[in-house]
Amino acid sequence: MNILKRLAVPALVAGLALESNAAEWDNSFDLGATLTKGNSESLLVTLGYTGEKLEETDEYRMNLFYTYGEEADTATNDEVLGGASWRHLYSEKFYAGGRLDFRRDDIADIAYRAQLTGTVGYYVVKEKNTSLALEAGIGYTFEETGGLGDSFAHVYLGEFFEHSLNEKTKIYQSITAILPVDEPSDFQLVAELGLETSLSGALSLKIAAQDKYDSDPAAGSEKNDFRLITGVSYKF
Repeated sequence: MNILKRLAVPALVAGLALESNAAEWDNSFDLGATLTKGNSESLLVTLGYTGEKLEETDEYRMNLFYTYGEEADTATNDEVLGGASWRHLYSEKFYAGGRLDFRRDDIADIAYRAQLTGTVGYYVVKEKNTSLALEAGIGYTFEETGGLGDSFAHVYLGEFFEHSLNEKTKIYQSITAILPVDEPSDFQLVAELGLETSLSGALSLKIAAQDKYDSDPAAGSEKNDFRLITGVSYKF
């Protein structure tokens, strides 16, 4: 299948997200690609957008990532992963807000998974170069996996860490978990660890390890999905 057609929808959604008040946001586009030819033929492309707007009492964040890979003309990755969050600060460290998470993964047989959550959180550390936030919440999941639709109330847990090593390099890490209220053993976990360093001007190098775990995946799908991504990021 034409790779350009698969990239078109995520790129369009990211573009529309920038139309309103773009100058008030810190934005970046990420691009990574791996191509092999010879004894094996494979392609892996990652395309991403992240945006952040920090005000005195409100913080807004959004992201959208698309990954497509194939080997010997057979798709091995085809996933859209996105999210948006809002935090309203009631003090320097305590906040409440909400978040929306979305995932579509053809290989894992997830037609869609949308999760809307109300959250409360606390900055354990909130300094110029370091931040660590813990949050929890209650929400609702709507999904179709393995051809079966479902919806359920869930408990949400999240942890977010970021530290600037110097003016050019930072590390970041996050873990989020979704546990169905009626059956918490069927949980979903998303973890990421990354490093970003400035190359020149608005261009940066990004290296990230991402792991998604589903304790009750669709039939024929693996519980764990690990990915190591290397690419460049353009900030504007």
